Amino acid sequence: MQDEERQPVAYVSDKVPEEKMAELIGTTKRALEGKRSRGVIPEGVWKKIDGRIFYSIRRYEAWLEGSWGYPLESSSSASQFGSVLLGTVSVDPKRSHIPKPPRGSRRQPIYALK
Repeated sequence: MQDEERQPVAYVSDKVPEEKMAELIGTTKRALEGKRSRGVIPEGVWKKIDGRIFYSIRRYEAWLEGSWGYPLESSSSASQFGSVLLGTVSVDPKRSHIPKPPRGSRRQPIYALK
């Protein structure tokens, strides 16, 4: 049952208070507050109204999709994000450094077990 895809939930309103948003994304209110205060979640995703913090579910999901660093599909929709993300992602794999033995050094003998 865990392998089943989660169906999107229909919400009555796009704007939800911080407590409900934390519940919806599976985190605590305090963790959400910390991300907001550190600037991890941009201000366009949340807004302070009458002393309370409200989140836009639609804007949160759009921000989250944009933070992946690469487009999901290689179609014309990829060009929307390409200009913003081109310089941020390295496509070259990092090679692991294996030091070469010094010249003139003897190799370790290789023994075969029988």
